[in-house]
Amino acid sequence: MTADKQPPTPAANDEASALATLKTLLIGDEQTTIRRLEEETHDPEIQQQRVADSLPTSIVKAYRNAPEELTRSLEQPVSECIEGSVTRNPGFFADILYPVMGPAIRRSITQAMRELVQHINQTLEHSLTVKGLKWRLEAARSGIPFAEIVLRHTLRYRVEEAFLIQTGSGLLIRHVSRDPSQVTDGDAVSAMLTAIRDFAHDTLDAEGEDSRLETVDVGEHTLWLIHGPRAYLACAIRGVPPVGLRDDLAEVLEEVHRRHAGLLEHFAGDPAEAAPTVPLLERCLRSETAASDSRRFPWPLLLVGLIITGLLAWWGHGQWQTHSRTNAQEVAQMAAATALSQAPGIILTDWRIVDGRLDLRGLRDPLSRPPEAILADRGMAPEDYRLNFRDFQSSDPAAALARAYERLAPPAGVSLELDDSGTLLARGIAPRAWITRAALLAVTVPGVNRYDDSGLGDTDTRVRRQLLELLQPPQGVAIDVTDGSAALSGEAPLDWIRSLPEQPPPIAGLERMQRYGLRPLERRRMVTLIGLIEASSIDFASGIELDEPQMAKVRTLAALVSEAHQHAQALGTTITLQIIGRTDGTGTSAQNIYVSQGRATRVAEALLDAAAPMPELRLHTIMQPPGRPDAEMRRVEFRIVGSPGPPAAFPAAE
Repeated sequence: MTADKQPPTPAANDEASALATLKTLLIGDEQTTIRRLEEETHDPEIQQQRVADSLPTSIVKAYRNAPEELTRSLEQPVSECIEGSVTRNPGFFADILYPVMGPAIRRSITQAMRELVQHINQTLEHSLTVKGLKWRLEAARSGIPFAEIVLRHTLRYRVEEAFLIQTGSGLLIRHVSRDPSQVTDGDAVSAMLTAIRDFAHDTLDAEGEDSRLETVDVGEHTLWLIHGPRAYLACAIRGVPPVGLRDDLAEVLEEVHRRHAGLLEHFAGDPAEAAPTVPLLERCLRSETAASDSRRFPWPLLLVGLIITGLLAWWGHGQWQTHSRTNAQEVAQMAAATALSQAPGIILTDWRIVDGRLDLRGLRDPLSRPPEAILADRGMAPEDYRLNFRDFQSSDPAAALARAYERLAPPAGVSLELDDSGTLLARGIAPRAWITRAALLAVTVPGVNRYDDSGLGDTDTRVRRQLLELLQPPQGVAIDVTDGSAALSGEAPLDWIRSLPEQPPPIAGLERMQRYGLRPLERRRMVTLIGLIEASSIDFASGIELDEPQMAKVRTLAALVSEAHQHAQALGTTITLQIIGRTDGTGTSAQNIYVSQGRATRVAEALLDAAAPMPELRLHTIMQPPGRPDAEMRRVEFRIVGSPGPPAAFPAAE
């Protein structure tokens, strides 16, 4: 029994099969979608974009549903990120937090000031002074805490000027003043403050970011410096400012940074650009005055005052009767001591009254007015005082001028004058020797800061100074002027010597200019080169050919010969190089002549090939006598003929 053979069935995954066709018709779109989803799932850029789009919404929902859990999850990574950023760039965070931290710091300081006020109130709680009682009465009447009344009466101030200065460059951005008629060099003030501020920072703590100059006391004024990231505020305050004023000034500076950050960062020095900051800076010009005293008549205090006054009057009358003569003498002695301390050229270091006599100690300039004459003007007799003074040299203008006359001893026709800046002015006509001596001694006089002899009539000195400015001689050249004749001497480059004018420069009082003493620097260099050349030699082991070490020596020698030849041409002279070939004396005379000439010829050819220009070359031979061989004579020597001689004459400029 046999079965019919069936045809093969197509595979299910065969594209040509009917099943595959049916699959494509039924689920083809789904398969395409699945493949696209797989590609998007494995694409990092698409995934990052999706996370970026959904992250804000997801964080908001997570915080809304579980805020504590989200906070705990983000706390560590955010903290580490901020810590790392602050470590890398602390200045950036300081600039960002400056407007925020300022108010917070001021609130903290305000709280601290409240505690300070309470401490002052407790300290003065049991004060029994008259002023304290009056202030307590005022506090009771006004309802203000007693400590604040104390601060109000003790702290008086007025901000007279404010300077806004750019941090770093020190440029003055804007300056406002309470009195516009008072002229102040704002640029000089800003430069000075910046220099002092940088000096304090560099000297005290150059590495610290918080070491900044805050306060400068100048006489009756106080300078407050309020610092910011792009600019700082300098305020000149008369009196004692309250602590809270610094907070107010810091608020103004913060407001300037918020409104005009671009101006502060890019300010280039034009005050007109900073005009918008004037209204803010004018807020710094504040003042505070004491409240008027109460007009109620203090009867209890008057009664106590009358009792005390009566007692003092009774006691004072008795003392006056007992010591009236002594007091009058002491008053006269005090007046005499005061007059002596104010006298120029006298420093009174100590004075006292001992056994009725005035004992005076100090320093006295011998050129000042004698103390005895000053005391005599005050009615003091020699027996009324005792003097113990030591000599010193005063810088007082009158004493300094007298000492200048004594030390300089000016001749007749010369006058000396000392101006307010300490400059000693000399005018007139004097010998040159005295002028030179006076220039050396004048600045050694105490009180003389500078010496000006431009008013003296020394023509030679003026002519020499003008020649130095005009000719600009190099180092090593001296210019001497005597009776209108200038003499130049020393060594100088040949180009500078040739650049000198043929005729004397048009300087009043200059009649001649001699240049015979000038020597070219090139001549000294040429002499050095000739010595190096003549000390050189080319040694041969045998034969006449040059090997590489010998060629290296020839090239070095060629450079020296070429330089010497160029210097000789510049100096107007010529040189000739003699090339001397030598032998050791071995062999016949004909052989030695051939070898020596061959060696000299090879060296001459090598020199001409190695450098240019070259001087004239002359070949010579020297043979060692027969029977006396010497191996060291196998060499070529060199001699220079035609030395540079004296330099070319440089005639005087008539």
